[in-house]
Amino acid sequence: METLDWKPEYSVGHPAIDADHKGLFALVRELREADMSDGLLTSILGRLEAYAEGHFAREEAMMRAGGYPDLDEHMAKHRVFVEWLDSVKKTYHRAAESPFQVGEAVNDFLQRWLVEHILEEDMQYRDYVVKP
Repeated sequence: METLDWKPEYSVGHPAIDADHKGLFALVRELREADMSDGLLTSILGRLEAYAEGHFAREEAMMRAGGYPDLDEHMAKHRVFVEWLDSVKKTYHRAAESPFQVGEAVNDFLQRWLVEHILEEDMQYRDYVVKP
């Protein structure tokens, strides 16, 4: 699977959210190009956790402030991502799978998620996000 690159048409029109999304695109690219090791995968999983915590909180606060009508549904999708990430971390720390195998699975999931969530779901709230 080819790594996706950020394009201007992916913008939701808010600099902080767009910066977060660009960061996730960069992280996926780094994961795809990495010579995977245990330390690198652990670092990337930690960065994904920090991304989810910070980005989802910012995004949800802006949707709430803008009166986005499908906020609860969108938040549920964020929870699914967090649950997936927790599962990956727990499985990786318990299993004998190599960092390369887990890294490939994470990369494949994230690329699908970028398309399905950011490029489809997030575009639905564009008109509700208050621009700075």
